[in-house]
Amino acid sequence: MIRKNFWSGLGVSLVALVLLTWVIPTWGGRGAAFGLPPQLLATLGAWLMLGCALALTLVSAIALRRSGEPFVALPSLGHLWHQAWPFLYVLAFIVAIDRVPLTWVAPALIAGLLLILGERRWHVVALTAALPAVGLYGLTVHLMRIGVV
Repeated sequence: MIRKNFWSGLGVSLVALVLLTWVIPTWGGRGAAFGLPPQLLATLGAWLMLGCALALTLVSAIALRRSGEPFVALPSLGHLWHQAWPFLYVLAFIVAIDRVPLTWVAPALIAGLLLILGERRWHVVALTAALPAVGLYGLTVHLMRIGVV
């Protein structure tokens, strides 16, 4: 966990530096919030992000040094799979939605998530997966009938 904190701190520091040096100066002057100058609130938030991230990085680096753990360690394949499967699951449904209408794919997506989370009562899975799609379909048909869509 300490190694994750170290690398997360470095990542957030990098994002904060990009915000301070490029994003806020380029696009931060278009609107005011709370009566402050346009870039002030965003700049204060980015500096706060940078300070907290640098503190997390420093504390984690000290803890890693004391424990003797390396700063870089390759995870096992099981750990990589555990981190990657949710993204692959969503990617598969994005590809499916690109080829098939959402109202047909959504019940499978919802049912799959319920099964992954451990729900085994078929009537709960079926109703929870089907009702949102049926409602969306009914709403679409109603909106087309009255001429909105």
